[in-house]
Amino acid sequence: MLKNKRTYLIPIFGFFIIILIGMIFLLLPICNNKAISFENALYTATSGLTTTGFTKGSLISQFNFWGQLVLAILMEIGAMGFIIFVSYFWSIKNKKIRMSDIMVINDNISNDSYASIKEHSIFIGKLMLKVQILGTLLLMVRFIPLMGFLKGIWFSIFHTISAFSNTGFDLFGGSFKIFENDLYVQLVLILLMIIGSIGVFVIEDLRKNKYRNFKRLRLQTKIILVYTLFLLIIPTLIMKILENNITIVNSLFMSATSRSTGFSVVDLKSFSFESKVLLIILMFIGGSPASTSGGVKVVTIAIIISTIISTLKGKEHTIIFWREIPDSAIRKALTIFTVFLLVVAVACAIFYHFNEIDMLNVIFESVSAISNTGLTITDNSSVNLLGDIVLMLLMFIGRVGPLSMVLVFINENRKDKYIEYPTENVIL
Repeated sequence: MLKNKRTYLIPIFGFFIIILIGMIFLLLPICNNKAISFENALYTATSGLTTTGFTKGSLISQFNFWGQLVLAILMEIGAMGFIIFVSYFWSIKNKKIRMSDIMVINDNISNDSYASIKEHSIFIGKLMLKVQILGTLLLMVRFIPLMGFLKGIWFSIFHTISAFSNTGFDLFGGSFKIFENDLYVQLVLILLMIIGSIGVFVIEDLRKNKYRNFKRLRLQTKIILVYTLFLLIIPTLIMKILENNITIVNSLFMSATSRSTGFSVVDLKSFSFESKVLLIILMFIGGSPASTSGGVKVVTIAIIISTIISTLKGKEHTIIFWREIPDSAIRKALTIFTVFLLVVAVACAIFYHFNEIDMLNVIFESVSAISNTGLTITDNSSVNLLGDIVLMLLMFIGRVGPLSMVLVFINENRKDKYIEYPTENVIL
């Protein structure tokens, strides 16, 4: 059975092994300013590779430069995705990729052209490098005068990686609250977070189209661009209305970061109940397929919303931008959404039972973990061991994909593909 599950097992075991390697490095005295427990090292390594950003205390007080470098590497691998990471180095060495390996890579980068796997892998690597170099240079303008030359450069590199990878690790000890009134730093981080969350294939499609004709873009690109814009503007306005003590830029920053990054320029604990619910919804949605962000993804939400609208209008097919969505995509979208909800519900029940934490906080932390966001309204040091295990499992499941985890335990009957059954209607 497991032999037939190679497509799902490769990313699962790949991420697990890299987490263990990262944990071992983080346990080394050379990487720490003070002693670190096995649990905290595993928690931080899991958070870094899954690009979540949860921490058990201040990173700057725990890890020295070498520990921070390990975290930066974990974030880069997590951003690129283990499968894309492996395929990229295959392409550099010009090794032949077997069809079974191509299927795994293709499933993880949502590309429909087997022949261009190597081309896309190289494009991903080059794009990540260019964007992060630009982000580093932009942040250096502000960080070098504040911190000095070498520290300013390293902080610029680290936080560029953290923003682009949608991780949310910071070396300031209190996220970016010290830049609450710094328009420049917030706009640079917003740009990096958005580029990371929309996905490299959207950027590639825009580049091929020369950023001009919207009609010629792929359907996937259109959906992502429109919904990303909507999920930036509307929540920004709602949050500004609900929290009138924050600026419009702060509101825009929180709308962007809640889609999977986890940086914060304001005190989330002081937010109203309605604002926290809004953040939970944004975290649950997440970013785009084949991007550095998590969540159920905007394309999944777009398909479900369009299916509901089409059903209410009495239409037999789901139409988005004058294109019919195949039934297989609709079933997959509904399955992803349902599995996410079920996993969060079970995790919340366990978390709440063994931790004396308010239910809203439990839901917030659980959704933040499985969406690989990292925003928190709870003191993580107050969470017990079982709660930490639940959060680590959610982070891991969110990164490798809930469907991959579920499908490992489902035995597919290939004979059913060739059997047609009688059709009979039912009352709903």
